Amino acid sequence: MTIFEAHRLIPWEEGTLPLNNLTEENGTLIASGDRIRLCLPLDMKADLAKCLGLKICILRTDCDYRMRILDDPCLRKE
Repeated sequence: MTIFEAHRLIPWEEGTLPLNNLTEENGTLIASGDRIRLCLPLDMKADLAKCLGLKICILRTDCDYRMRILDDPCLRKE
């Protein structure tokens, strides 16, 4: 198993991942996907927890983070 370093987004950088797991490390939130780990503020935990299993994008702006969901759970075939 390969361990990937958590990446902290720089302003106006976007990270895309299928959100598989959320953990807390050293006072930050780590959002993990298949091959990426993003280091995010802890205050995003509640919103991100609702998106587990979905593909998301997170954009860091000059003053905060923005999130969008790329998967539409209503269109999934179970």
